[in-house]
Amino acid sequence: MLFISCEKDFLDDSLHSDTSVDFLYSTEEGLESAVVGLYSLNRNIYQDQSLNGTYPLILQAKSDLGVGITGEASLYSRLLWGASLGDYGTTSGINAHWVHFYRLVDRTNAIVKSAENLPDINPDRRDQILAEAKAMRAHAFFSLYRLFNNIYITTEPTTPENAFDVPQDKSSIEEIFALLRSDLDFAIEHLDYAPEQFGRWGQGAARHLRAKVAMWENDWAEAAAQADAVISSGFHSLVPTEQVFAGTLEHSESLFTVNFMKETIGGGSPHIMNWNMVAAYSDAPGMIQSVENGGAGAGFISLNQYAIDLLNEDPNDNRRNNTYYIFNYAYNDPAALPPGKELGDPLDLYENHPTDQNEFMLYYRRQNPGILKFFDETVEPTDRNHFKNIMIYRLAETYLIGAEAHMMLNNTAKALEYLNQVRNRANTASVNSIDLQAVLDERARELAFEGQRWFTLKRTGKLYDFLFDHMNNDNMNESYPEGNPKVLLREYMKNWPIPQQQMDLLGPNYPQNDGYN
Repeated sequence: MLFISCEKDFLDDSLHSDTSVDFLYSTEEGLESAVVGLYSLNRNIYQDQSLNGTYPLILQAKSDLGVGITGEASLYSRLLWGASLGDYGTTSGINAHWVHFYRLVDRTNAIVKSAENLPDINPDRRDQILAEAKAMRAHAFFSLYRLFNNIYITTEPTTPENAFDVPQDKSSIEEIFALLRSDLDFAIEHLDYAPEQFGRWGQGAARHLRAKVAMWENDWAEAAAQADAVISSGFHSLVPTEQVFAGTLEHSESLFTVNFMKETIGGGSPHIMNWNMVAAYSDAPGMIQSVENGGAGAGFISLNQYAIDLLNEDPNDNRRNNTYYIFNYAYNDPAALPPGKELGDPLDLYENHPTDQNEFMLYYRRQNPGILKFFDETVEPTDRNHFKNIMIYRLAETYLIGAEAHMMLNNTAKALEYLNQVRNRANTASVNSIDLQAVLDERARELAFEGQRWFTLKRTGKLYDFLFDHMNNDNMNESYPEGNPKVLLREYMKNWPIPQQQMDLLGPNYPQNDGYN
């Protein structure tokens, strides 16, 4: 088996001559290797290129900020996949999320159980091992709960003795959140703000996640306190917009990332997230693939008009300027320039026409604004395979969590301070009033396609209404051959279906989520 150890500044895979289950779970060195293995395991779903790399994009495809254009990702956007028990999107991508997070849970349980019972281990090392494992377990269970609702929690690792035991019922909300609080409180107590290696859990990330958990419990005081602690820690600060997604993401705004490194043992396999979300602009005359235009793109899914309009509200918003998003693809092929165009002019051959399907499909595929948050600027521009680190949690969201929490506590001054910190960093003007809509709008501009939007709308009870108002674009919705997905949309879809292959492994009376029976 291939397990993990730490080498230099990266979480590398290496073969141990004495690697075995006994080594991993009965020695201090083995437990440290097993913890590092969690990070590799957590990376798996992002580098899985099944269905053209759609698995890590399902949440983005299902949000109110994207438009599904073509390819597998669009099948989730238009509710053809992932909205019923019988469709292939559920048995593939939805099932992949269930398996991914429960696999993480099982490995963290094994580490926690072994570390708690291992004698003769340095107490500080035990606490570090437990803190990282518990933070990862909380991340996994919190993800499962927000996606699937009817989940079961367990802190026991799989063993030959219990391998065929099956859960008979879902866990209560009280049980789920008690474990989340316990795991994260332990992690906060025992993690440093400056992890020994970039990409590992630190106290800032644990507090950030603890704040998100508190928001789901409407515990605004706890959420505000945790956000305040991270913001005032002195270890994390916002960086200029152009630096947020540049390079390896190793800067003061990053809280938790999934790490990749090309041609390195343990560096993982490439992902193709950027390729899915940047337009196929090079299909237009006068255009060739380039770093300046976002590299290779297929244009399967991208920003919808609702998100574009939000970003266009302030003409000075610099998140559009090839930092987070790319709004203009520049002509760069002198041999094929259309008449009247010059090098550097923005591609403008197509119109997002309200009814002409041939015209608006060309617009969406070749010219629609794209997302650059997963773009590796060091690769050949024709290469769709990227080893770009992926941002999971960052300080800008901490500020927006703090803004909402303080707003709910009627601390308007602090709420506005936090909201305007994010706005001003993007070169947009301060606002002097705040409500939930203002917070949701700023979260959309700042965090689109980072996998948080769907969860936020579900938490605030806005998911159904926002999807009905904004999902995809009207002309695209009317063009889907299976019909407008707004006709298919139902309130119960706020919970994903538990795939049938998983239901078959659970107890006979285990409850499926409402609406999918």
